[in-house]
Amino acid sequence: MDETVNAQQSRPGRLRIGVVGAGRVGAVLAAALKRAGHTITRVSGASPASRERIEVMVPEAHITDPDKVGEGADVVLLTVPDDVLPAVVDGFARLGVFQPGQIVIHTAGRYGVEVLSPATHSGAIAMAIHPAMTFSGTSVDLGRIEGAPFAITTTPTMVPIAQALVVEMGGEPITLNEDARQVYHAAMAHGANHLVTLVSQACRILDQVGVDDSAKLFSPLMYAALEGALASGDLALTGPIRRGDAGTVAAHVEALTTHNPDILPTYRELARATASRAAHLDMITPQAALEVLDALEGHASEGPGTGTRVVTTVAELKECLTTRRRGVVMTMGALHEGHLELVRHAKRHAEEVVVTIFVNPLQFGEDEDLDTYPRTFESDIDHLTDLGVDVVFAPDVEEMYPQQRVGVQAGEMGLVLEGAARPGHFDGMLTVVHKLLGITQADVAFFGQKDAQQLALVKAMVHDLNMGVDIRAVPIVRDADGLALSSRNAYLSATQRRQALVIPRTIEAAVRVAADGASPQETLAYARREFHTGGEGVDLDYLVLVDPDTMQPHDGDRAKPGLLAIAAVVGNTRLIDNAVLEWQDPASRLDPVTMEE
Repeated sequence: MDETVNAQQSRPGRLRIGVVGAGRVGAVLAAALKRAGHTITRVSGASPASRERIEVMVPEAHITDPDKVGEGADVVLLTVPDDVLPAVVDGFARLGVFQPGQIVIHTAGRYGVEVLSPATHSGAIAMAIHPAMTFSGTSVDLGRIEGAPFAITTTPTMVPIAQALVVEMGGEPITLNEDARQVYHAAMAHGANHLVTLVSQACRILDQVGVDDSAKLFSPLMYAALEGALASGDLALTGPIRRGDAGTVAAHVEALTTHNPDILPTYRELARATASRAAHLDMITPQAALEVLDALEGHASEGPGTGTRVVTTVAELKECLTTRRRGVVMTMGALHEGHLELVRHAKRHAEEVVVTIFVNPLQFGEDEDLDTYPRTFESDIDHLTDLGVDVVFAPDVEEMYPQQRVGVQAGEMGLVLEGAARPGHFDGMLTVVHKLLGITQADVAFFGQKDAQQLALVKAMVHDLNMGVDIRAVPIVRDADGLALSSRNAYLSATQRRQALVIPRTIEAAVRVAADGASPQETLAYARREFHTGGEGVDLDYLVLVDPDTMQPHDGDRAKPGLLAIAAVVGNTRLIDNAVLEWQDPASRLDPVTMEE
């Protein structure tokens, strides 16, 4: 391989190149390589249009059958459609077209070099070089290539040769990893091809109401929007959604319903995405985003929360769900600011928000507080209405478990920490979460970081069972005194609450010393000293440092984050808290000149 690379590098500008597929891309790239001093030996082109391009762009090339193009060539350039590329490569390999040391290049944006593995098995060298531009198949493209980006994927030793070929053609090489090719091509197609669809639709709207030369009318606005988006991303957003003008959006929907019903679905989907993104970036308030989304459905919002529906059966829930991106927050009621923060996150990241209220008996043990668990349903609904939640699903036990024959088991991760203290708790939790994700058909679900073991188990279940739901963690919400919010805080007397503050003090101390450069072991030891110094009246169950994904003991590696988790009982109330810690390298705290702290 090294000898081949050295041989190719020793003769720049003298490569013999065969081209399979003289379409718009192949003919232009062949001409660009010819212009750089390379020799185009053989070209395949079956259609009259392809043969005409060959005669115009590379007239000296010999037109032949595709399987003959590689004969005597240093480079075989495959410029065939993406969908047929694998079959072409496989067929050529079986026919013995590829030769040891020969460079085989394809120009498909979708694939990296893995698709060329049949060629590399024959001893060839694989490169994927995708020009990120559109082609007309004429000499005009030779000027447009200048400075155009070309995405390169190949082995590290061949990157310089791929870069040199791109530079010789006049392009700008950009190296791309194999595993990024699919998403790269999706992004390019979404941004370029769908932009054409969008602009064409906008012009059609004006054409159909008699506006002359709609393209000329749009040009300044379109160019300014494109330049702004490329330079500033989302910050370039302007218009009614950026201002939260739901009435204007409603007027658009009415006009398109009358004049362009075929374009209305595209307008709605893009407007939903725009409103969701604007709310996520705090350009508009969640309430303004909700009003825009209501307007897109063909009716104006009637103000905060007036559209909230409360349903108690699965059938009722199914009737009122829409096709919008759905976020779900699962609660057992007795809502506090921590729950409401979950809802606010859901409003920012989803177009439709469902909150469930269900006190799940499966996750309570025999001696736990199922019967006395606080229930504040009316005030809960008031809070959710004020936040503009779309649907509240509040089933009873019979609705949720008419015939409970199958459940979910938490496995080994559910047997430690909280699982050890509350046997069966996590089996019941996962069972109800699995059911609610299925019932609500959630796209994204929000869980609090305070219940870190629950969060890890839900993520594991969704991953292991291929459920396709995005699970988002929301940071812990604390009271002014530092205590993590919990429905069970209501059980604490004034004295017990003061005693319980040793828990957040312990967490805060661990965060501080980890940031100051303490090792994982030192951080845990310091946290334990902090707790035992001020933990009078508080019975510690555990204070541990674990892997946040597995709940297994942290191995002390500074490169890995750790979860400091604590559980303690104050009076008869069990409280938990945690923090995810990352470790500072002690060297980062040294003065760069003296190398001293």
